[in-house]
Amino acid sequence: MSLLFWRASVPSGSPHAITAEPGHAEAVPGIPLQRVPGKDTEADGRRSLRTTYAERDEPPSTNKVTRLLAGAMHERVNRIGQARDLMGQWQDRVRGRKRRDIRHLGPFAGEELVRWTLDNVLNARKRSVPSFGFSLALVLTHGVAAHRQRRLRGVFLAGVVGLVAVRHPWGALALVVMTLLHHYLLKAGLLRATLRWGFSSLVPMLLVIAGGYLAWTRLQPHMPTLTFALRDSVATAVWTALLLAVVYTVDRCTALAYLASLGPWRNSPATRPRLAPRAAARIAECEVNERWQSVPYRKEDRINRFVGAGLDAWRATGPRIQLTAARRADDAEDDKHDSEDLTRRSRPPSEVEDPWGKEGAGIRKFEADELLDKVRDEVERLSGVLVETHALPNCDIFETLAVPESRWKKLPRKPSRKAGVMRKGLDGTWPEAREMIEEGGRAPSGHHSRRYLAAQVVDWDGDIVVTVFAHAALEGKTLHFVTRPHVLAPLKDEARSESAKGWELAKKILLTPVHALGDTAALARRSHAGLVQALDAIVNGLLGRSVQQQVAPVLDKTEQKDTGKPVGLREHCALDEPEDMHQVEDAARHVSILQSRMFSTVSAFLDDHGVYTGDFKRQAQEVVTQFFISGDHNQVNTGTVHGDQTQSTKTDSAQQKG
Repeated sequence: MSLLFWRASVPSGSPHAITAEPGHAEAVPGIPLQRVPGKDTEADGRRSLRTTYAERDEPPSTNKVTRLLAGAMHERVNRIGQARDLMGQWQDRVRGRKRRDIRHLGPFAGEELVRWTLDNVLNARKRSVPSFGFSLALVLTHGVAAHRQRRLRGVFLAGVVGLVAVRHPWGALALVVMTLLHHYLLKAGLLRATLRWGFSSLVPMLLVIAGGYLAWTRLQPHMPTLTFALRDSVATAVWTALLLAVVYTVDRCTALAYLASLGPWRNSPATRPRLAPRAAARIAECEVNERWQSVPYRKEDRINRFVGAGLDAWRATGPRIQLTAARRADDAEDDKHDSEDLTRRSRPPSEVEDPWGKEGAGIRKFEADELLDKVRDEVERLSGVLVETHALPNCDIFETLAVPESRWKKLPRKPSRKAGVMRKGLDGTWPEAREMIEEGGRAPSGHHSRRYLAAQVVDWDGDIVVTVFAHAALEGKTLHFVTRPHVLAPLKDEARSESAKGWELAKKILLTPVHALGDTAALARRSHAGLVQALDAIVNGLLGRSVQQQVAPVLDKTEQKDTGKPVGLREHCALDEPEDMHQVEDAARHVSILQSRMFSTVSAFLDDHGVYTGDFKRQAQEVVTQFFISGDHNQVNTGTVHGDQTQSTKTDSAQQKG
């Protein structure tokens, strides 16, 4: 990756921008600033303000995970599988076995996933978290398409029911009456209770017989009308079921067409919904702010993690050392005492010696920015062309600003528009860029929002995303270099909806009418339940209990839709941690490689600036050996600070994931 692309500059009008002069590093675009202490800098004790930061790469717009998430929006219930489960329940009851569950779409596919995505991402009153390993535009586009298809399907279903009710009013009324009689007399047990009470003694029996005779005398004059209504109800039921099945068949075929548009053979699927300008504008805004580099953090299960980077957050670890100068061997006596040491560095100086003494015996002053710049440059080389080994897949190095989740809902959600442009041309400038740059010039303690250097590896077509966040704090003659590894696990099985082709696609098309009949039966069951609930609500309303039992829960659910807390769509549909053996191995290896390179770079940087690195190497070695990859015979393959690999035997004291 060229160094000319990971730099982003503060706008020229900013008061923190440095005027480019001949010989100044900023005069060459894309080159990091070299802080050379001058007279002015030494006089006021300040350093040159940094005006650039490392940008993220463009998120993968059409990788496998993005297509799977978009396809999950169009998933439908397997009605044939549900019928098999119902038959299986009957067999379980006959044979006395444990009753099996009936399969259904969970919250990670179909309409529930669409509703969650629109409420918490597209139409939320908070900024969407950065997308790691996938792109939001394609997923949101198909979420809008699925939501619009659901509304159109509802309109056609209501139109079919209304048309049949107009053509067969008596049959529709007879179906409603028979539904209510079936529920209250048979299902609710009212008829059985009445007969049991009627045969309990002579007086109740006489009352039941009198009531039946009275009802018969009332209905006998209307028998021709009732007979016609019963006959018309058959035609009403047949036509309603047939037309509803046709609507569901078209709906399922449309969903299959959407899935086919997400196939790997489509190089550039549409990322904007058609005939939906408001949704398209909102998706464009999400596409801009998903590349912004602010990341919220929260504490879950006693571990702090960055939202969006993965549920599998490893414990924060890193060396913490005192900055002491390394004394060069300059006489024969020192050579004699240091003959057994393999390096040219000697032991740390005594306490009476001044570590900030003369140049050549003390420490050359440096800033945390310089240290992180060096780490970024070295880690970036892992993504280039390597002669000895394969390069890290899709390795990206960028800087990010970690903010608490309580502040996340206060951040600006919509990007501003460019001057002179009315409808198009959103300004993609990151609002917190200046804050992150200024954060590097402040003391490392005393403020919530802090800058991190993030090294990210996207592997397995986006199924595994490893991100190691690093932070350097220089305070009180102490360096604390902390790393926070995160692993984003693969999608859950119900959220993986792949496009069908060939015989599999033909089979799905042929079975679509059968599934449509199942959808019609499910709709009839839901309509029956809704009719009964509506009648109960009316009765309870007359008794004064409907507000408490019906209206209040609905209002509570409406208020709890968007709490303002940051959420990640990829995390919502992902496993807590990888389950496949090789995916676990690859994730742990990527973490070990990134941490080893970071620690070795920091060690070399400190060595070049005259800092004693013995304590740093020892602590870094202890950190790296905690992140291991289990192999055969309980052997552990770990990286070292020097970049090589060693093998050791796993002990009880070793802790996985830090």
